Amino acid sequence: MGVYRASLASVRAGERAELEAVRDLFAAGGMPMLEAGGAGAIRPPGPPTRELTRILGLYDASALDALGAFFEGEPYWVSLDPEAGMDDELEARGFEADYPWHKFERGVEPLETRTDLRIGAADERFGAVFVAAYGVDSDTASWLASVHRREGWHAFAAYDGQEPVATGALFVAGDVGWVGLGATLPTARGRGAQTAILAARIDRARELELTELVTETGTPRDGRPGPSYRNILRAGFEPSYVRPNYRAPG
Repeated sequence: MGVYRASLASVRAGERAELEAVRDLFAAGGMPMLEAGGAGAIRPPGPPTRELTRILGLYDASALDALGAFFEGEPYWVSLDPEAGMDDELEARGFEADYPWHKFERGVEPLETRTDLRIGAADERFGAVFVAAYGVDSDTASWLASVHRREGWHAFAAYDGQEPVATGALFVAGDVGWVGLGATLPTARGRGAQTAILAARIDRARELELTELVTETGTPRDGRPGPSYRNILRAGFEPSYVRPNYRAPG
């Protein structure tokens, strides 16, 4: 059985900052989230996805039954910190290892980058760009739109003229910053938008006197990293650990 962590303070930065960011993001949209044993279960509307229909921050196996019931029989995943020591427990319950994510970290040293796009603060169009880039449910646009004005969040966009074509956000969790919500419209890909937005978030983290930045993306498939993975490495992030995603049985 996994070791119970009494508070997020004892959880390593990559997990703690992500959980705090997700908690606040779901609160911003009035989205359903259940917390038990220090872990959180999230379930937005629409078809279940590994990215958004999941449990994170799980270190106490006794909380799994309550958290699992939250999904009401729909598919869900557990994003498990390897340090939790619960792999055998999940497999014994019928969970199957699915596509894993890589966690990364870096300091706040400046990043030099070039792009022909203008990088600036995001506005209410943040959500619409994200939705269009990933083709997710349009209801998500209004949910994410509030990120740019929510306390603790610092949202950026890349602009082609006056139109935003890429997004990215920084969430402050103590002295650690979580980097996420990066998206680029298909028509603007290959123009350095994401690396430039990463540089802007790094600069903001340094202004805020943060000490560390963390993020995550899918591991390389067939040994070939995807665009997000390459952008993260290009921005000076170092891989810290691979985090498995376990799919619930049935």
